[in-house]
Amino acid sequence: MISNHLNKLRGLHAALDNLQSFVYIKDTESKYIYANKYTLDLFKCAAEDLHLIRDQQLFSPEIVEKLREIDLKVLSGQETREEITINEDSADKKVYLEVKTPLYSETSPNLIIGILGISTDITYQKKLEENALTLAKTDALTNLINRLELDSVLNLQIEQSKRFAHPLSIIMFDIDHYKKVNDNFGHIVGDQCLVEMASILKNNARVIDTVGRWGGEEFLIICNETDLNGALKLAEKLRVAVDNHQFKTVNHITGSFGVASFKAEDTIDTFINRADQALYNAKQQGRNRVASL
Repeated sequence: MISNHLNKLRGLHAALDNLQSFVYIKDTESKYIYANKYTLDLFKCAAEDLHLIRDQQLFSPEIVEKLREIDLKVLSGQETREEITINEDSADKKVYLEVKTPLYSETSPNLIIGILGISTDITYQKKLEENALTLAKTDALTNLINRLELDSVLNLQIEQSKRFAHPLSIIMFDIDHYKKVNDNFGHIVGDQCLVEMASILKNNARVIDTVGRWGGEEFLIICNETDLNGALKLAEKLRVAVDNHQFKTVNHITGSFGVASFKAEDTIDTFINRADQALYNAKQQGRNRVASL
């Protein structure tokens, strides 16, 4: 019965062999019984070599298990559209879009006799998507995450803090007298100071911390699993690192830090506002210091 489908495909051989997708048919035991030239080239074999071969002879055990799950869905009557990643952690990583549909008997319309699969290499498209997503989350100047992504991370950490009653703190940081840097040295030097500052914060924060650019000369550090005392210690460490750093052209810059710890009644806005008010207090108290609320 499946030979009828194969005969129809043979009439399309020239077209299928020039298609830039992997087209194949499997029987109900998931054995290959047809493959176009593109597929044969991928597997580096002739049609007779692939005939009645199973995925176990072509792929790693993890991929075989995934493909078998999909095949079982198709053999139960489903049409599927799944992404399969090969060589996940290597430079040869490939992503394929697998579209599969059941093949039915022409004489018994409810009888599934095989699987028609079309697989397309979408590695390049996925890379472009990943790059675009990274750009959307990243501040172009400092390469830290941007405010949009900081909002997303902070919202997630707040929900986890509420659910598991874990401590959460934030540090709002602002460069002291940054306007004078731009006025006296120009915006190019000002931008260089922001880049250096981002590096100082990133290099002195902990692995569990999330450092991002809040906007302008302000930065936000999200301190997961950290109470107020722990965040104050980290803020002081960062303050000292900034104070001791010799900046290009400008030489010496300081920063002020506002620290707040999440409270049960907080929203994201009240949480951030308390850190912002603490930062304002640090400025009012003379700058180059840490304050909390």
